[in-house]
Amino acid sequence: MTSLPNNILHLPEYHLLDSKEEEHDFHFQLEAPAPVACEECGVEGEFVRFGKKQSAYRDLPMHDKRVTLWVIRRRYICRACDKTFRPRLPEIVDGYRMTRRLHTHVEKEAFNHPYAYVADTTGLDEKTVREIFKKKAKFLAAWHRFEAPRCLGIDELYLNRRYRCILTNLEERTLLDLLPGRQQDAVTRRLMNMTDRHKVEIVSMDMWKPYRAAVQAVLPQARIVVDKFHVVRMANEAMDSIRKGLRKELTPNQRRTLKGDRKILLKRAHDISDRERLIMETWTGAFPQLLAAHEHKERFFHIWDCTNRRDAEKALAQWIDDIPRGQKEVWKDLVKAVSNWREEMLTYFETDIPITNAFTESINRLAKDKNRDGRGYSFEVMRARMLYTTKHKKKPPQIKESPFLGRATMTYSKSLPPVEKNYGVDLSTFWEE
Repeated sequence: MTSLPNNILHLPEYHLLDSKEEEHDFHFQLEAPAPVACEECGVEGEFVRFGKKQSAYRDLPMHDKRVTLWVIRRRYICRACDKTFRPRLPEIVDGYRMTRRLHTHVEKEAFNHPYAYVADTTGLDEKTVREIFKKKAKFLAAWHRFEAPRCLGIDELYLNRRYRCILTNLEERTLLDLLPGRQQDAVTRRLMNMTDRHKVEIVSMDMWKPYRAAVQAVLPQARIVVDKFHVVRMANEAMDSIRKGLRKELTPNQRRTLKGDRKILLKRAHDISDRERLIMETWTGAFPQLLAAHEHKERFFHIWDCTNRRDAEKALAQWIDDIPRGQKEVWKDLVKAVSNWREEMLTYFETDIPITNAFTESINRLAKDKNRDGRGYSFEVMRARMLYTTKHKKKPPQIKESPFLGRATMTYSKSLPPVEKNYGVDLSTFWEE
């Protein structure tokens, strides 16, 4: 037994009877407050005590120790209605054997730590922590509304051993949602639930057919643009396959050197330093097929420098016709991709602003960093952390200017004031955590 003041728990309705401290736990014995009126009929003063029971309830940890409240609860018989009742406990959450403040604490901590850690530090069952988290996440999801983007980005993220679908607002550079999978039906359902989806004008995506099918079904007014980085990456992969094919002709030392020089060969010609150019010319001079592949790769990149669709179409057709002799098999996958996605690729040259998923790719990196830093997080926790605990990008409604009085003063009588617009999760705040 330890001598502690009655108000140490800040539960004034209860009377502290006893306390005990152990290595990892505090135990407090409390007496529940007596009722004022019958909870069945509401009559005051017409009840008598009828037995008692001691029950355990969890409370907020104290000094890094778990806290258990052993509450003595009495039953009462009302002489007015002849009903037996046990008074409700103040500050205790209905359906959970814990205080309201602990419940709030678990709601917050479950978004920031694995369930097992929260359960261990509070003394709760891991299943209880999971249930509290899911209810809170469901509540937050009901209020998760964002402005439909003009330019929607759809990409994927490999997280927790599965591919996930990411939706972003490319103009506002915000995250809109993270889906558990990238299947067509899952993406279709999410797009169907998007408020004001008719406002979406452009959708950027990689060459994943289920994404295209979902967008065509739900957002028929939107123009699809293939993310150019996914396309040009295939050009680098084709050229790299030529490099790998040279290994049979090299000594072990040359193979290691060529492997180390791989990044130089994948660079754009205008980004290569004088030293790197000398190294590259050594390899391309010794192997004409590598030189031809590198030049063909550069010509494909130059297609994206075109300023209009007509020039891009012409450059693409010329590029296909000029595939180096003996390399058609190497470039086959890229030629097939640009043929299957020709319209979506060329639409890139018709939009009013450059449309790429480069921002979405940066989100992938941030999400992977978060997942690595918090090992043990489930996908649901990761998604909730990204969507609900990170600052959202919001803008107040625009106030019109009066040509006579300057800034107009808007007044409202019976109508509600305009609601600020939510554009999704501001990913720049990820760096502030």
